[in-house]
Amino acid sequence: MRFAAEPIAAGAYQEFFARAPFVSHIEYEYAAAPEEVWDVVASDRMWSWLPTVWGCRYPTAPTREPGVVRDFQMFLHHWLIFAQHEKILHWEEGSSLVYTAVDATLPVFGSWCERYAVVPIDGGARTRLEWTLAVRPRYVGWLPARWVALALRPIFRFGLRGLLRELPSRRGPSFYP
Repeated sequence: MRFAAEPIAAGAYQEFFARAPFVSHIEYEYAAAPEEVWDVVASDRMWSWLPTVWGCRYPTAPTREPGVVRDFQMFLHHWLIFAQHEKILHWEEGSSLVYTAVDATLPVFGSWCERYAVVPIDGGARTRLEWTLAVRPRYVGWLPARWVALALRPIFRFGLRGLLRELPSRRGPSFYP
């Protein structure tokens, strides 16, 4: 069962990031080219290094662009524990992705929006990933939850660190032909 979310409009996400009760902004730097980091962020593998996360499933549409809806899923063994449909609001190939939740399997998520920005540093030899998560929970959306974002910051940063595992330049030799 999925519960309808309150999606953010394509032209309103900047304001939502400024005013949402819960906003977390995390930056992490990688010793990898921006193209490598973008390839992970834009793929179905994003966050799949975390326990229970299967990542995003894109539809069979040949392009990834504003309006495309993908399915994010988390499983414990073979039981679905969380899923949400995510509608892409902004897609700038190689550098920026913004999406909003359309629905979710938990009723508490009212509005949910994320932004990923891939920024080249050191002449493109390194990359900074800037991730912003903004949420206005249903039922208690009036509560200021920015202090919760501060408490979760180290956990979110640790989560972004796992992206290293997906970078081609960081993978070890394959044992499979």
